[in-house]
Formats: sequence, C-alpha cells, structure tokens
Amino acid sequence: MEKISEDNRRKEKRTQVDENVYVVVDTQPEMMGQMVEISSTGMAFTFVDLDAVSNRLSGRRDLHVDLFATGKGYFIRNLPARLVSTIDSALNGSFASLMIKRIGVEFGSLSLSQQVQINSLIRRQNDMMSSALGS
Repeated sequence: MEKISEDNRRKEKRTQVDENVYVVVDTQPEMMGQMVEISSTGMAFTFVDLDAVSNRLSGRRDLHVDLFATGKGYFIRNLPARLVSTIDSALNGSFASLMIKRIGVEFGSLSLSQQVQINSLIRRQNDMMSSALGS
C-alpha cells in the first residue's frame, strides 16, 4: 500500500545519508527512525512500525524532530517540520509481518543556527559519499 501526498514537491536535490543518522519525532511517546536522505528544505526517514507506532502520527501534519548522528557530534534539536508523504512497505522473509514506513517531511521556518547545522550535515554526507566513491 502506498500513500503519497500530492503536495510532495521537492525544491532541492536530496543527499543520501549514511546509516548512522537518526530522527526522533515529538510524538508521545517519542518515535525514532533512521534518516535516508536530506536537503536544506526537507528529509526522509524510515522506521519499523512495531505495535502501530505510526498511529502516533495519525491526524498530525506539523511535527518537531531532533536529528543526531552517532559518533559524529551532530545533534540538532526541535526542527519544525510538515509531514508530506508516507510510504508503507513490508519486509520479506521471516520478518514479513513487520511494516517499514518511509516518512517525508518538509522543514518549517528554521533558525539560522539550525540552517547552518543542516547544511553542515549535508556537506559532511556529501564528503563521505565522495570519499567512498574515490576509494
């Protein structure tokens, strides 16, 4: 099953992110996912929808998210975001009963500090990808 909002219009090319960048969403209790890609205007992340965690997003369009990267010193708090897409996909094999959700968000009005931190994260990811390709 796939649901994509009609207003999911990317303004910028997104940068692929390594597997060590995480997203925490301000639901009660909080939910955590793994970032897939990011641009200065938005991002996508995935999470395993255990116990219908995605129900915490039901009826919500506006969110606040925190980003952190393990071992890299990134921690960006309280980013305003708007939910723009949700895509469901099931895992294969013995985990077929688990649902993976991919969430796309557009950032709201960011402070200058938040903009600088996001652009720094994007540059670091681009540098890591360039290094990996050049090796």
